[in-house]
Amino acid sequence: MAIIVNQSNSKLKLFFNAGTDENDKDIIKNKTYSNIKAAVTNDDVYNLGVELSQLQEYPLVNLVRLEEYQLLNDIED
Repeated sequence: MAIIVNQSNSKLKLFFNAGTDENDKDIIKNKTYSNIKAAVTNDDVYNLGVELSQLQEYPLVNLVRLEEYQLLNDIED
């Protein structure tokens, strides 16, 4: 049984430091942008994330690209 892997679009997830709680623990908020085309380079995704973070209220602490793959069972007849 062979599995066919098709790369789908990816997501860009930004994490922001929204301050601290009453126990001095960081409050981390996140925002996810979907439908990032698979062909877009990591450099472009990173630069997009930095630009988008400058429009947000809180400072950026982490940026993650999440890849999505469609897995199909290749059934031979």
